[in-house]
Amino acid sequence: MPHVQITWVEGRSPEQKRTIAERVTQVLIEDGRAKRENVHVAFLDVPATSYAEAGRLVADQKRSP
Repeated sequence: MPHVQITWVEGRSPEQKRTIAERVTQVLIEDGRAKRENVHVAFLDVPATSYAEAGRLVADQKRSP
């Protein structure tokens, strides 16, 4: 049972998440021979004040996700 967790800075719409979940699932079906019903995708949305990149909080980088 494949489980994919995507951790990123919050800010994506439900529609973006639907699209990404479907595409990730499709890759696992086609290339990983997984059954659709066994693929799980979890999104962990982290506030920009709680996520750092290259030693700096994303909130301090003044950019959007």
